[in-house]
Amino acid sequence: MRRVSAIVTLAALAALAAVGRDARADAPARPLVRHLVSPSRARSSALVDPEGRVPMLVRVPAADDPRAHGLLPVAPGLGAIHLAPGDVEAFAAAHPALTLTTAPPRRTQLDYSGNNWTNASSFRKAAGVDGTGVVVGILDTGVDVSHADFRDANGKSRIAWLLRREPPLGRHPELEARFGCTDPAQSPCAIYSSVELDELIAAGSPPGDTSGHGTHVAAIAAGNGGLSVTKKPRYVGVAPGATLVVAAPSSEGFSDPDILNAARFIFDRADALGLPAVINASLGSEFGPHDGTSELERGLAAMIGEDAPGRAVVVAAGNDGQLYESARGDGPYGIHTEVRVSRHGVTRVPIVSPGASGTIVGAGFVWLTFDPEDEVDVALEGPLGASIGFVGPGDDRGHRGDEVVAGVINGQIGDGYLPEGTNGAIVSWSGTWPASEEIAVVLRGDGHAKLWLTATGGAGYGNGLGLMFPRARRSGTIAVPASHPELIAVGCTVNRRSWPMLEGAVLVLAELEPDDVCSFSAAGPNALGVMKPDLVAPGMNLVSAMSRSVDPRTSDAPIFASSVCPAETQYCYVVDETHAVSSGTSMSAPQVAGAMALLLQRDPSLTQRKLLQLLQASVAQPTGALPFQVAAGPGRLDLARTLDLLEGGTLGVEASAARSFWNLGGDYLRPRLDRTLDGVVELRDEEGRVVGSVPPGELEVRAVNARVVKPITRVAPGLWRFSVAGEAVPAGTLATVEVRHRGVSLGKRTLPVAADPWLADGRLVAAGGCAASPYAETTRLSFGSWGCVALGWLAARRRTVTSSRARPRSRR
Repeated sequence: MRRVSAIVTLAALAALAAVGRDARADAPARPLVRHLVSPSRARSSALVDPEGRVPMLVRVPAADDPRAHGLLPVAPGLGAIHLAPGDVEAFAAAHPALTLTTAPPRRTQLDYSGNNWTNASSFRKAAGVDGTGVVVGILDTGVDVSHADFRDANGKSRIAWLLRREPPLGRHPELEARFGCTDPAQSPCAIYSSVELDELIAAGSPPGDTSGHGTHVAAIAAGNGGLSVTKKPRYVGVAPGATLVVAAPSSEGFSDPDILNAARFIFDRADALGLPAVINASLGSEFGPHDGTSELERGLAAMIGEDAPGRAVVVAAGNDGQLYESARGDGPYGIHTEVRVSRHGVTRVPIVSPGASGTIVGAGFVWLTFDPEDEVDVALEGPLGASIGFVGPGDDRGHRGDEVVAGVINGQIGDGYLPEGTNGAIVSWSGTWPASEEIAVVLRGDGHAKLWLTATGGAGYGNGLGLMFPRARRSGTIAVPASHPELIAVGCTVNRRSWPMLEGAVLVLAELEPDDVCSFSAAGPNALGVMKPDLVAPGMNLVSAMSRSVDPRTSDAPIFASSVCPAETQYCYVVDETHAVSSGTSMSAPQVAGAMALLLQRDPSLTQRKLLQLLQASVAQPTGALPFQVAAGPGRLDLARTLDLLEGGTLGVEASAARSFWNLGGDYLRPRLDRTLDGVVELRDEEGRVVGSVPPGELEVRAVNARVVKPITRVAPGLWRFSVAGEAVPAGTLATVEVRHRGVSLGKRTLPVAADPWLADGRLVAAGGCAASPYAETTRLSFGSWGCVALGWLAARRRTVTSSRARPRSRR
């Protein structure tokens, strides 16, 4: 399948240097959080909103009311404001006790289901539920209000409330004031009730969805298939009776303040209706520390929890798990990698543009996360001489050239750009440069670096693959906000490989295997070793509602355009006049959101944690080849046994080794007992029923060259957890982890132990002494591996270690 840049390549920093810097200077810049956007380039920057302002999240002291600082409250402890680029520094100076952050827009998780897998319709019938009395909140690009899937049998709208980014209507002035719609320092918005929506439907001018993404997502979660007295609806969502509340703060990229305000709107309207609510947010990006400390993640997590029963948030895992083979031998290419930084050398992490040609006009962005105790200096070897020497922890530097501007922020600097509680760095460059230029992030010191790459404009997919790391990793590609431990992240499985096209023929994609993990689905763990995704669900080739604005027969919108269509048809993704096929973790997440709505109808007091336990304890093991176990989480959504868990039905007693299964959250172990990987065990009996419990000692985890740090513990009926870490063994040593029940093996995992995944994989290792120069004389290795500045020698060796990582597959 093709790789669509609108999904996996995100808007990046447009200008990071301080205003007025000399083009060839390399001196400290002013704090870059106040200069992410040059006022002279505001309209062209990917960081600004449609009004040319910078959306800022502002953390306030616990005792403060955000409104006292001119902020819109969007989450506990967080306010929002949209500032003109020239006003950011003045605002920060006037409010020294506040911490300001901004981020590139988050994108929908669309890649360029049905009852067979999830058993949703069987659950609805057995439990007597359809989502009635529950709000399904859609935080997305909007919905096509006129679509039949969102109207009841009388033609009335099932959407109780809608917030859209547009000038306020004035029909609900109190609400528009409360959510900042009329505040010039916030995003403008209009609020509609179902009354206004019905009026607009009758008038023939209802709000639409020019992206089509939100419409498709909403119908997966809660579409009713288009009620008809003449025929039975075919494409029915998981919770077709649910009440919809839709928040559409954008039709494309979403700022963090707008995301939080939209989530607040959905929960507020659900509270006003007196109903429990689950929010689906099929959006995200690679911008952030991936450890749950970003302000966006903390803000969303603060809205749920044990003190907020009847509330849940589901997010897409992300679509950046794809790896690409390399003819140069320096692959696989991807957007994430990891590397050990040794005090004995300088580590050079190259960034290339595979397949690109000519001149690139765009931006690149790298987020680095280190372990808490690490001390790593960061430098940029940028295009056209836009290089920045080593920046130590707690410092920042910028460069402004004629063609390229660049910046490096390292650590928790004074104005708090990096979130509190994380140790990391941000590197970015923007401008115009030849595609042949190789760029590199250069590291020295002592630590372990995880790197994520984002590109925008001509630096993204389209001109070749876009900016990529050689030696990339699938493990660790989970997106933000999905990386937060308390937010429910959903990965993707293949729903179908064929479907009937509108013209009557059947399109078959023979290379796909149903119920396999999607090749693009992001994998865990997060930066702390927490297993992600939390579960997977069908998301590839799902049929759902098609917005009238994006019908490919009348629109140039890309969502249902496809390069896989046979020559005789241009519209192979369209299955009937109002439904079409699309793919992505965006389509997987609403399957889970809809399932949670069904559970909340039965028990509105369920918390986010309890909902997740119920779904995780009843997952199924995907039946595909499963070459990407690290992207599978505990298993695939399956409601066949969930009702038994919810209401104390019949549970299994004797675990079956053939029907039980387990998984680890990563594909290599670090030789440190404080750097663990999570494991999850699912016990089933011979009939596939969930096994409620087992006597102490009957279920055990055995490890060789690894240690069980957290012993296996029952979390819920059928669900056990444990964690393991590598022992201090030579790099590349293989560890074995085995789960046994009554002495019978439930399966083994063999994975390498190393401080660096490339040592673990037996790849070429560069080692040696280091030059005094920060990076200018860094050895450029022709095969694109990590380089080390060598004073006198460069030693290389290849380890004969069998890798547990699957061979990367190209997705086009």
